Amino acid sequence: SSLKEARKKVVVLGSGWGSLSFAQKLDPKLYDVVIVSPRPFFFYTPLLCGSTTGTVNAASIVEPIRDAASNCNFLHVTCTDVDLDAKKVLCAGESPGSDIALDYDHLVIAVGAQPNTFGIKGVADHAFFLKEIEHGNAVRKQLLDTVMQADVARVAGNMDKVKQLLNIVVVGGGPTGVEFCGELSDFIKKDLGVRFPELKQHFQVTLIEALPGLLTMFQKAVGVHVQEHLVNQGVDVRLNAMVKEAEKDKVHIKVQDGSIETINFGTLVWVAGVGMRPFTKKLCDKIGADAGQTDRRGLLVDHALRVKGTNLGEVFALGDCAVSGKPPTAQVAAQQGKYLGRMFRFKNELMMTDPEAAPFSYAHQGTMAYIGDSQAATEVFPNGLIKLGQSSVTDHLWWRSLYGDVDHVRVMGVAGFAVWRSVYFSKMYSMRSRFSVGLDWSRTALFGRPSAAPTQGTLTCV
Repeated sequence: SSLKEARKKVVVLGSGWGSLSFAQKLDPKLYDVVIVSPRPFFFYTPLLCGSTTGTVNAASIVEPIRDAASNCNFLHVTCTDVDLDAKKVLCAGESPGSDIALDYDHLVIAVGAQPNTFGIKGVADHAFFLKEIEHGNAVRKQLLDTVMQADVARVAGNMDKVKQLLNIVVVGGGPTGVEFCGELSDFIKKDLGVRFPELKQHFQVTLIEALPGLLTMFQKAVGVHVQEHLVNQGVDVRLNAMVKEAEKDKVHIKVQDGSIETINFGTLVWVAGVGMRPFTKKLCDKIGADAGQTDRRGLLVDHALRVKGTNLGEVFALGDCAVSGKPPTAQVAAQQGKYLGRMFRFKNELMMTDPEAAPFSYAHQGTMAYIGDSQAATEVFPNGLIKLGQSSVTDHLWWRSLYGDVDHVRVMGVAGFAVWRSVYFSKMYSMRSRFSVGLDWSRTALFGRPSAAPTQGTLTCV
């Protein structure tokens, strides 16, 4: 009991990639860890797009925090404020009178980010997002509901309404937008088009991107290939197009020549970027610009992920809520969590307060995106993914990437799809998730995707 009392208190805010990777590294004999999050589970973000079409079930990509981090305590509450002087975290529960205050010796902030609408009129009110598991469920319900509404409109003879309902507009040409379009094209061709043959010719997927190319984090040739593939899949790709306003059933875009076009839609999905959560902004304002919090994207951290403007070794931030000079991706957050966990290990504690602590070093392992029709675009960086000594083949790839003309291996098409599935399957946190996802993929291959979902409920007519 004396050892338990001597343990330092660590409070972790968030239940995503960064927080879970960090918590799993800690020694429960040394730290009393409490994870605080309004979301009682971790969910596997790379397969979120697949959950919108039924390729995988949402439940298959969810991992309860009490299972994934069994050595930690978990509280299903929302953090509302932090008292940096008193070293207390203030939290609010779902029911009245459930406000609590948690003491901490170390605070790790990994609350992620939220969709960024950039203040464009109507987007927050009329668009669906794809950042959380509930977003995926909402998009799935919307897709299926509008298809069935379009079928009713067809029977009623209102073909203009049919075309409007069956146009799905996706804003954002990054990996999420491209993967969602790929999943949609599969769903329409292989399932919805079969079960609703009278509607098949009226389905339309429109992808809007403000930049002159898709997947700008890849090599330019990859973006061009992906664009051509999506067009062949029936996706209307609109580059150099900026959304100016969204209404209930139409979106206004500014195209390259400066003119304004209007696109009618049944579903608008916004995946055009992320921004600070209100909690993150509140904490940035509390620390203040004079103390170093001058970035509108999130909490500025130093080379060792310590929040600028706070006492060294007390407050850390990682993942999408931290501005560290690294991209806001799951890969970065997971590596940051592991780095910070190693810092907290016995004999490494002095690093927390050392101004010259070893910096976080990001090893980019690659970038992947599913593009539909069992094809994917992948760029793998062997230096970040492979360890020497595993085999002669992997050693060759490692040394070639280090000293060769290029530092990455590009795999496209069906082979890229095999790499995409293999890597994401291997990165899942538990055997239960692998088993569930494997069954989902097998069920989809054998029987297709369901054209109805429990989330639709029962129609009630007044």
